[in-house]
Amino acid sequence: MKGTTDSQLDTEQRDTLVRRAVDTALTAKQREAVELFFFEGLSQSEIARRLGVSQQVVQKRLYGAHRRGVLIGGAIARLREVLGPELGRVS
Repeated sequence: MKGTTDSQLDTEQRDTLVRRAVDTALTAKQREAVELFFFEGLSQSEIARRLGVSQQVVQKRLYGAHRRGVLIGGAIARLREVLGPELGRVS
């Protein structure tokens, strides 16, 4: 691309990978929380009000919850799992 730097391409590639992971690797409820939190910049309490759930529910959708020493759910952990190998290729 004319006028496009390598870092711009890397950023575009990363953004594409992240968007694809959000669209395919998360549940609908996790995806909704991630989009509102990261892409729209809403706080957890604002998301909770918009969705009609508690702030604790939003936090669990984003970060998961520990049960018997095991992390259950959590969109961010799932995205790290999916994106870890992919983002290593973009540099």
